[in-house]
Amino acid sequence: MCAICNFKIEFGVGHPAALTVAVAARKAIEAGLIDPVDAQQGALATARARASSIDALNLLQARIEETHTPGQLLALPDFYVFLVESDTWGFFRATVDGFDSDIVPEMPDVTATDAARRSNIVVMPEAGLRAWLAGRIDAHAALGDSLFYVDAPARAGSTLTRMLAEAETPVLDAR
Repeated sequence: MCAICNFKIEFGVGHPAALTVAVAARKAIEAGLIDPVDAQQGALATARARASSIDALNLLQARIEETHTPGQLLALPDFYVFLVESDTWGFFRATVDGFDSDIVPEMPDVTATDAARRSNIVVMPEAGLRAWLAGRIDAHAALGDSLFYVDAPARAGSTLTRMLAEAETPVLDAR
């Protein structure tokens, strides 16, 4: 995973679905399903928010790696994760040893009308990701409520959706 990718996409909108996910996150916070991310103020607030997002992406990476066999990992398409609160991007490319930590990805394509050219992207709030990691929400509910949004062609989208669902349960096979 690329721990932090500083992409600036037109007009500061990180992904067209970011507003939808942010609204779903606010509803989930108000319903008590997820806890808000600590919104600190001050000169270091942005740096703290970015560090928290990077931590959440690293936890996601670890969860996926520990719940998928090497073969399952290699079957995953390259994908980005966009955390809406801090505009933080992570990029995931699987290798036989887990996700590549040295990759330097291209900027994701979020506007291509040709599905084959569009990047595979999972949009989520950090608060939702942390609730999912803690087992307070499941992937299918998060996807159904637009708390998580998978923007990818059909095959890659179903693979990424399955990856999230499978990451909720431990691997049964020995590696």
